[in-house]
Amino acid sequence: MEEEEKGLEGLVFVGCMFVGAGIGLAFGRPDVGGAIGMGIGFILMSIIRAKEIKPTPVTISLPRSIWKIALSLVGILTIICGILLLYRPELLYPYLVGIGAILIGVLILVAGLTGMAKSSK
Repeated sequence: MEEEEKGLEGLVFVGCMFVGAGIGLAFGRPDVGGAIGMGIGFILMSIIRAKEIKPTPVTISLPRSIWKIALSLVGILTIICGILLLYRPELLYPYLVGIGAILIGVLILVAGLTGMAKSSK
């Protein structure tokens, strides 16, 4: 149990450090942002220790209709692609690969989230 708490504290610290470095990088000073993030991380670590905050498991559940919605969207995109092929085929080819990659990414994301919800039960 105590290992989980220390793991949470460490994750909060590292998260704050990287967020601070990212914000600092946006302003051209990742060293300053990282130092600020580390300071905030140390403060949050002490708050977690003082309040004895316990990590709770996160569950994600998707509605059963998500597959019907996804299939409907694929159908709509197929109809749009067919119309574009008839009227302006030169507009379709550069974007067809992009649309395909987006669809594959969404399907992988949904499959991963569904797997996470099933494994937590």
